[in-house]
Amino acid sequence: MSEPTARFPFITRMVKSRRHVNRPRTLNLPPSRQWRIMNFYPPFLGIGLRVYDWTEDWTEVKVKLLLTPINRNTHGTAFGGSIGAMTDAFNALLLIGQLGQDYHVWDTESRVEYVSPGAGTVYGTFRVTAEEADEVRREAASGEKVLRWFETDLTLRDGTVVARAKRQVYIRRKKSKPDLAATKADR
Repeated sequence: MSEPTARFPFITRMVKSRRHVNRPRTLNLPPSRQWRIMNFYPPFLGIGLRVYDWTEDWTEVKVKLLLTPINRNTHGTAFGGSIGAMTDAFNALLLIGQLGQDYHVWDTESRVEYVSPGAGTVYGTFRVTAEEADEVRREAASGEKVLRWFETDLTLRDGTVVARAKRQVYIRRKKSKPDLAATKADR
């Protein structure tokens, strides 16, 4: 029986495309440059999302969802899926920036309560204070998972609340890998 990849070369491409899954994350850029690059991320471009401010200490990021003909619903207001998508990953990214490479950080759940129509540009400010990050670091020190909820109000320019978003973030300290050089020296 032949290898599946010989008969179906696209399988090889699919497998190779998953190399990114467990690679180390790098947030080497300072936030002032990171958010400018994120504005070219295709999913953000597609929904009309723009990141317009990110603090240097990784505690706050501000985003806006521009109302365009592409993301309007049948009533001429912001499409609910775009409003929900604008909350994706920002709390997790803020935690990654504060906690560093020693932690697994993932968004796990979201809840969006739609309060009023998004009849214009929708704004959101995501915050993870240094105190919250320190608390998460203490809770995750034992290696157990930590689940933390973060809430954000999405508003119009005049302060009218369009939606209330809650995002649950999973945090766990990475297990340390044995030092291969030390184990070879012991042999």
